[in-house]
Amino acid sequence: MSRAIIEPGGALLIGVGLSDEALVAWADTLYAQVGSLTVLIGSTQQGLGLAADEKWVYGPLGLRGVLALIRRVSWRHFDLVHQPAGSALPYLRHFIWPRPQWRQGHLLVDFRP
Repeated sequence: MSRAIIEPGGALLIGVGLSDEALVAWADTLYAQVGSLTVLIGSTQQGLGLAADEKWVYGPLGLRGVLALIRRVSWRHFDLVHQPAGSALPYLRHFIWPRPQWRQGHLLVDFRP
């Protein structure tokens, strides 16, 4: 069951590059900690039952699609972005403005904006 999406604010979990089990564990943990959770998933992860308020699907986008993703993340003004798998979309954080808190590879124990 999804909650109301908080905009601006909330958290983004970049699940691209994570195994399905790790993605479900991260989403479950973050969903309980934040008021609004958006998850960026790969096209093969669409069928997972994720605890998330919003799911964005990342696929082969080309240049226009990558620019659209950058614009979409920037416009949402997330409070926090978690990117556990740094190998997937490694340079994304450098193109987002304004820059939210960006956590790579580890989980913040308790986040309250």
